[in-house]
Amino acid sequence: MILQLIITILFTWVALVFVEDSTLSAQKSAAGSKSGIAGTMATHHPKGWQFTMPRGEPLKGRAVFEKYECYDCHEVRGESFPYPTSDPGPELTQMGPLHPREYFTESVIHPDAWVEKKYRSGNGGSKMLDVNDRMTVQELVDLSAYLASLRPPKLAKSVTAVGKVVAVIPQNREIVIAHEEIKGVMDAMTMGYKVSTASQLAGLMAGDSVTFTLDTEKRLIVKIVKVKK
Repeated sequence: MILQLIITILFTWVALVFVEDSTLSAQKSAAGSKSGIAGTMATHHPKGWQFTMPRGEPLKGRAVFEKYECYDCHEVRGESFPYPTSDPGPELTQMGPLHPREYFTESVIHPDAWVEKKYRSGNGGSKMLDVNDRMTVQELVDLSAYLASLRPPKLAKSVTAVGKVVAVIPQNREIVIAHEEIKGVMDAMTMGYKVSTASQLAGLMAGDSVTFTLDTEKRLIVKIVKVKK
């Protein structure tokens, strides 16, 4: 009787160990599979991949701009749209040469992503209206193409501006400047510019006040001078 009880207990214990081991193995296997899937997913897209917009049709994009009355907030020099009624955003012909189509796409569908301080609303976000529930994907594609195609009216070959150095990147022959408005060219903004020769960056550092001459066609600084305090 006692022997039978002992045998029963032993078989029960072995069975429990087997079940526990099987459960742990299954959990490890599942975790391994998930880890493998996650690893595969993390590296599945091609190296160097980035989001790109289809080219779209600028002429159709102009009609989209008009349809959604974007001119209520944005001036487009050279166009016949009504002038912005109140509290305008940036003028758009100056933006076309500066950004890829994807920048304008983001500005439309996620306007809070990047907002210059002077264009922010009281809560710190963009003042732009949300059109995501009305605009079709094709309209977005064409509108982005239109905005990226805009160019300012004929400009002087070069203009002079003032600003403050944010960063100097000599290996790229580039300088980042927070500059004041460049009349007829662009609003006050922080931007990176190439310089015509690397030697122009010698002695410049973050915080320096500068005056610079910009080639408006090449968007290249051809002369930069540190302002003495």
